[in-house]
Amino acid sequence: MKRAVITGTAGFIGSCLTEKLLSKGETVVGIDNFDPWYSPQTKEQNLLTSLQNENFSLKKDDLLSVDLNSIFQEEDVVYHLAGRPGVQDSWGSGFSPSVENNILATQRVFEAALASGVKRVVFASSSSVYGASATSLSSEVNPISPYGVTKAACEQLAQVYRFRGLDVMVMRYFTVYGPRQRPDMAMNRLFRAALPGDYVFPLRGTGAQRREFTFVEDIVDATIRAGSLEIEDVIEPFDIGGGVSASLSDVIDQVEQIVGSSIRVDHQPAAKGDPLMTVADTEPAEKILGWRASTDLQTGLKKHFNSFMKASLPTS
Repeated sequence: MKRAVITGTAGFIGSCLTEKLLSKGETVVGIDNFDPWYSPQTKEQNLLTSLQNENFSLKKDDLLSVDLNSIFQEEDVVYHLAGRPGVQDSWGSGFSPSVENNILATQRVFEAALASGVKRVVFASSSSVYGASATSLSSEVNPISPYGVTKAACEQLAQVYRFRGLDVMVMRYFTVYGPRQRPDMAMNRLFRAALPGDYVFPLRGTGAQRREFTFVEDIVDATIRAGSLEIEDVIEPFDIGGGVSASLSDVIDQVEQIVGSSIRVDHQPAAKGDPLMTVADTEPAEKILGWRASTDLQTGLKKHFNSFMKASLPTS
């Protein structure tokens, strides 16, 4: 039976990946520190199904202090998803926790994985490493936010440990949405602002900024393919994007159609470190992983909304 270790197992992508691997019959060890950066109760809810599976074990611990050598085993596949998210929260005093939870924690994962002889580490990076250059096939690593800098540094660490013999695959995720999305992320905020209540969506900029929105199920599919790929020594990172770049205004229109009401909007200046456009080059993922996003934006938004409403219902 295959054994996987997932860092950030209780998070948005991590909990979805955990469930999927368990459904495929794998044994999963999950690590999460339940950081109060957003509600630990939300993260606990994310794991309710997985905790009922006898092949899942949870270690509530911090990557900055836990003894990873006692967790990792030879031939494990390690999915390293844990980290400090958020471009806007990485400025000023937010840079220190971004460095600690992204760069330092990732170095500890790579070091322990190398020492333990794991089969592969799949590392969750971000389109933020491109900065404003993620608009064509000539994109280059040129971050324009502190968060992007930390992810680019982690990718360089992956290269360093690859030279020492660690099999590392880097996945650059593009604007992920779907069920269990963090409460601070755009889609959840848009749905909240379209439903009855007082919440107003903070629209930074004109709404013309475009993103390659990627549904979480497609992200999980690509990530598992990377973990199980028989080819070794894949050096180049994979762009994992939804296939179509849409403007925030387009998304607002679709959300209003799905909910059946207008979104309350507060117009604000453009955010620091916010590129005007992101476009993924998914050709390498298609050729090597045999992966292509299969969820269009409208379908994904409807699934996201249904999950959002279900989670919002009062429990008896």
